[in-house]
Amino acid sequence: MSAQSKQVKLSFPQWLKLRRDIANLTQSDIAKALNISNQAVSSWEKGIAKPALNPDQTQKLCLILNITFDELVKGFNGEAEISIN
Repeated sequence: MSAQSKQVKLSFPQWLKLRRDIANLTQSDIAKALNISNQAVSSWEKGIAKPALNPDQTQKLCLILNITFDELVKGFNGEAEISIN
């Protein structure tokens, strides 16, 4: 009996926390890299706010999370999906 995987869309806060965990980073690591406060990153992951990043910060976020710009846009827009069994 084979299990079928199911595609699940993630909200931006869920996606960001997952990507941060995959990259083995803390909220503080992201804040330092982007020159913003820890509270800003926390508010993103809580869904209180979405980032308003300049192009340099956007590029840095992609680099530290090891993702493409397209992946960032999908995550930001709540269009990122993961497969679960």
